[in-house]
Amino acid sequence: MLVSEDYPWGKLLREYATYCAVGCINVAVFFVIYDWLYGMVLIEQYRAASAWAVAYFISSWQAHFLHRWLTFESPTGYTKSLYVMLLIYTVLWAISTTTIAYFSDTLGYNHLYTWAANTAAFGFLAFLALRTFAFPLSDGRISRKERLEEYKERRRS
Repeated sequence: MLVSEDYPWGKLLREYATYCAVGCINVAVFFVIYDWLYGMVLIEQYRAASAWAVAYFISSWQAHFLHRWLTFESPTGYTKSLYVMLLIYTVLWAISTTTIAYFSDTLGYNHLYTWAANTAAFGFLAFLALRTFAFPLSDGRISRKERLEEYKERRRS
């Protein structure tokens, strides 16, 4: 369930706005890696798709870290949320890599336009999946301040 009495639409929309703001950092890192790999020509026949696939995988780790700390106020454990996030991102990775291969490498559309369309389309789906499965409301909530205090306490131990 995405909304409840304890978690109203307003909170969900604020969380999505935070997701988008944090996503700008993730997308910038993703694009830099993608552009660099596209220039390297990993696989000639699938130049855009191969660059997308590798950049998506690398930036997924960074995205999990930032979204766990900044976006979702969820106490879900790091390992569990990473595992579920990787499962979600693997499904989205396979679909999005196929679409960029088809539109850029097969049909010849500009790879930057295809990259932008893919990023926009799969970003919202990722938010819904992460909120529902990787950082579910059923696990409770923890504020950023509480998470930081918890982290500091673990470091002192």
